[in-house]
Amino acid sequence: MSLAKILPIGLMLFSFFFGAGNLIFPPVLGQMSGENLTIAAFGFCLSGVGFPLLGILAMAIIRSNNPDDMARPVSTLYARTVSILCALTIGPFFAIPRTAAVSFDTGILPLLPDGSGTIGLAVYSLFFFGLSYFLSVNPSKIVDNIGKIMSPLLLICLGILIFFVITNPMGDLQPANSVYKTAPFFKGFQDGYNTMDLLCSMLYGAVIIKSIENTGIKEQKQLTNMCIYAGIIAAICLALIYGALAYAGAVSTAAFGIVSNGGQLLNMISVHYMGFPGQMVLALIIFFACITTSIGLTTSISGYFHELSGGQLQYQRLCLYISLFSLVVSNFGLNNIIKFSIPVICMLYPIVIAIVLLNVGHGFLKGDKVIFRVCLTLTTIFAIFDGLRAGGFHLQALDALLVEYLPLFDIGFGWVLPCFGGMLLGYLYRLIFTSKVKNNE
Repeated sequence: MSLAKILPIGLMLFSFFFGAGNLIFPPVLGQMSGENLTIAAFGFCLSGVGFPLLGILAMAIIRSNNPDDMARPVSTLYARTVSILCALTIGPFFAIPRTAAVSFDTGILPLLPDGSGTIGLAVYSLFFFGLSYFLSVNPSKIVDNIGKIMSPLLLICLGILIFFVITNPMGDLQPANSVYKTAPFFKGFQDGYNTMDLLCSMLYGAVIIKSIENTGIKEQKQLTNMCIYAGIIAAICLALIYGALAYAGAVSTAAFGIVSNGGQLLNMISVHYMGFPGQMVLALIIFFACITTSIGLTTSISGYFHELSGGQLQYQRLCLYISLFSLVVSNFGLNNIIKFSIPVICMLYPIVIAIVLLNVGHGFLKGDKVIFRVCLTLTTIFAIFDGLRAGGFHLQALDALLVEYLPLFDIGFGWVLPCFGGMLLGYLYRLIFTSKVKNNE
């Protein structure tokens, strides 16, 4: 396993996870966390970088190209339901519409007259998803070439911007806001959910495994090691970008105040340092990055549902339906897309984290059905509670009881104790049951 083999896989993995949408969350985290930036950014990187890479590793460990296999020990229905919900979340419900909303808010909205944002977004999203649909149903090397050219240009542009931020910061770090004052690590961890990269990892895993096998590596231990080494390369790249962008947001508070829209904040920082030309260059690069992300997600999700239906759902029609649905959702605007996605992500992320941990521990847990069922049943129940609470739905009596007796429930992590407690209970049950069987023999 030479560096010549590891590096391309690591950079490919980085490019899979790094999308233009991921640029908008770290600057806002930086503004909100202020003086607690370091610990909040660490929490963000753990959930936004660490767990997605564990998801890839889990797929390598069980050596499967079907995301359903990750949760199949619970039941086929449960596994299929989780996979479909993940696919819809990173597809037409939130992630695909977000690509249009991010590129509009970053590059187009600042150029429009006041009050014309709604009609501007409608026209822009129609063009954006028309192009995305056309290129999705007519695969062409031009899409790959755009991605290969735009990703390096985006990184170069970001590098220049970050250089200016570090050498000439806009101001000092400000006091932390909101939950970042009392629980910066947990709030940062939860903000990392918004990247949605963990939900993507189960679909990306099969592609990464095939790419590694194409280098000539077939043996399980080498395959797993290659995923680890490639993951370290991708993790370093992602963490450096997230940390730098968070710092840029943190030092911008003195100049701009709190800006809740990450796309607009990134645009304001670019204009501050590079003026109108820099703003235009960044806007064009983010547009191409967003359109290639939209095409990639549209083709992947359409392909997934085409295979899931046994070929009964036509690929081209699925691309059309996904593009039309995404067009409608994108017109709710970036802020609303993020707002509506938070409850769903707060429900799904803990479940997928538990699934990933159970599969990473495959060598020890052996895919035991009892451990999977106890752990994921408890995790799912409390993840639903966390999702409802994140969406503003409160059952007062139950909430009060859980806040009192369940650690971390009040900050959106009520699933943690049930998850690890469920693993332990399932494992103890297996030990006791195995012991009784041996004694009866």
